[in-house]
Amino acid sequence: MIAIRVAKPEERDALYGLWAEVFEEDLGWLDRFFATRYDPSHILVATVDGVLASALHALPTTYVQNNREYPCSYIVGAATDPAYRRQGLMGRLLGAAQESSTTPVTLFPAVRHFYEANGYTTTSSLLSFNLTNQESSSIAALDPLPSWDFFDTLYRTCFAQEGFLVRDAIAWEFLITGYQVVATEGAYAFIKDDIAIEAVASDEQAAGALLTLLSERAVTSVQTLSDSPLARALAPKKGVPTPMGMSTDSRMGGVYIAEQY
Repeated sequence: MIAIRVAKPEERDALYGLWAEVFEEDLGWLDRFFATRYDPSHILVATVDGVLASALHALPTTYVQNNREYPCSYIVGAATDPAYRRQGLMGRLLGAAQESSTTPVTLFPAVRHFYEANGYTTTSSLLSFNLTNQESSSIAALDPLPSWDFFDTLYRTCFAQEGFLVRDAIAWEFLITGYQVVATEGAYAFIKDDIAIEAVASDEQAAGALLTLLSERAVTSVQTLSDSPLARALAPKKGVPTPMGMSTDSRMGGVYIAEQY
């Protein structure tokens, strides 16, 4: 028999084990997530004959749109034990998360078409540019990296026009420690596999400095907002749209949602 319900406090170890098995996360990272984010009241589970087979974490958060802040939730750790896949468990969990929430449910998809089939729509995109070699200069990256509020101020400023999912101090620390990070005055970028997956700059001077630093680090591609100083420096017509996060509420169109914890 399949049951969909809220997690129980005593299921922490089982949930930890499910996440570790499905995503093969570094256990140090996983320990930190469960130490800072674990709350069974925000977790939905599917059991099959009493066995915990699938789960998702719907973290409460907020988003900003039209200069106003609204509540929402953000799904992470959507995982199904391989032995229980192809039974519709995750679809039922997603439906339960939407039915039990009076606010939008958001996420950053691993498999976009699966979430589209379950009622999610993409809210925004970044433009992706190939990065050619930039002129060398004496620009130095900020080292050590500044505290999380440096990144938060730039993030809020650069994404203010269309809106954004709010990141608290914990979310920023996960990003700053989880990616290679380059920062200079007025700009930053998170790098994964030689791609600057999120790059922002406050003005043209900061954009030029950041692009030089990224080029020096052999970054091959940059993802940024279509109207950002970085896009203008990289020739907007050559940018390729890259879809980002998703929401159950189409009214969140334009709101920037990326991976976060």
